[in-house]
Amino acid sequence: MWKRREPAVRGGSRFGVGVQVVVRLDRSRHPDCMTEDPVGVIVAPGEAGGSALYGLTGVREAVWEVRFDEPFDGLDGEGPRASALVAQSSLEAAPEA
Repeated sequence: MWKRREPAVRGGSRFGVGVQVVVRLDRSRHPDCMTEDPVGVIVAPGEAGGSALYGLTGVREAVWEVRFDEPFDGLDGEGPRASALVAQSSLEAAPEA
């Protein structure tokens, strides 16, 4: 399991390299999917922009590269993925273990 470290803060965010996160998946097109939200650790900042692997965003926001604890298959069946670029709005700090 990843050990939680203090984030390398970027723009006053509580997210940063080394922070363990849960990626909250957009289930709007797959409401019956029982796949759990993947857990991983932020390994690098991504490109700030309007899109990321887990859907388009309506605003410019930070994007982070997340490496998953276990390879993850997307709700659309693509995968398994070891890492992905994820918009910050889809991230939640993982609970302390």
